Amino acid sequence: MSAFTRPAVRYAAVASVAVTGGYLATRSYNSNAFGCTQAHAESAPSDAKAALKKMPWKGFTELKVESVEMVNHNVKKLTFALPDNETISGIAPITSLLTQHTPEGGWIPVMRPYTPISPNDTPGQISFMVKHYPGGKGSTKMHSLVPGDTMKFKPLAELDYKPNEFSHMTFVAGGSGITPIYQLTQAIFRNPEDKTKVALLYANNTEEDILLKKEFDELAEKFPDRFSRIYTVSKTSSEGEGLYHTGYIDKAMLSKVMPNKMSERNVKVLVSGPPAMIESIAGAKGMAGWTQGSLGGILGELGYKKEEVHKF
Repeated sequence: MSAFTRPAVRYAAVASVAVTGGYLATRSYNSNAFGCTQAHAESAPSDAKAALKKMPWKGFTELKVESVEMVNHNVKKLTFALPDNETISGIAPITSLLTQHTPEGGWIPVMRPYTPISPNDTPGQISFMVKHYPGGKGSTKMHSLVPGDTMKFKPLAELDYKPNEFSHMTFVAGGSGITPIYQLTQAIFRNPEDKTKVALLYANNTEEDILLKKEFDELAEKFPDRFSRIYTVSKTSSEGEGLYHTGYIDKAMLSKVMPNKMSERNVKVLVSGPPAMIESIAGAKGMAGWTQGSLGGILGELGYKKEEVHKF
């Protein structure tokens, strides 16, 4: 997807609030999160890793870059080291980490949230996929980091998910809005007690922009009865012709991934992407992005209720 930004989000408990009268951080979708409350970060590790320690997230915590990998022309995977090899992030899905840095010569900190893509019980490290937006203060800083550099992080709770809360979940994502969707998807399928069915519809400009495709394809192969996915792109190469849907998400495309509500009565739809996409699919968010707003768009036409949809 092309660069796009979220409406401004107010972050509390920041030292600069006293100076500026309230710090407003413009939320860019290379961050892909939507809340501003501190996460409890209490998701329990698996039995096999029960001896590992959960990260004691208190305020902003400085972490050191361990490795940097170029994923495509404008996306990097950044892995940060936790304090030791016995520590796990322990964050619950969906949780992002708010970054904080002060630009050289500046005095007001820049804050942007990014959603980790590594499992919450990965020992010793935590990873992100970050898309670079020209002029983006957060993504430019993240893309400038090299091994040994540091960044400050603070958890932000995004969505309080409980295993088996819904019989079926549909995820509609655009561009780098896929990271919170992936975080929850892998949490569902890594939990043997969670039987939730999941369908994904993921839109991008080109095939190269499809992030985490290998991971989603492996899940579809491993859980064919519980996970399905459709990728759609604005334009495709000759090699990809016939392998992907083309064009914007419309009612026909969305209908292919929506469950039969007669058989799946307890459903939830998560929509994560640029504002124009969200408005088309589920209606615009309210109060300049501060609230969920009324349900509209394609999901409204398909008969979904407001409580069955969450917009990022």
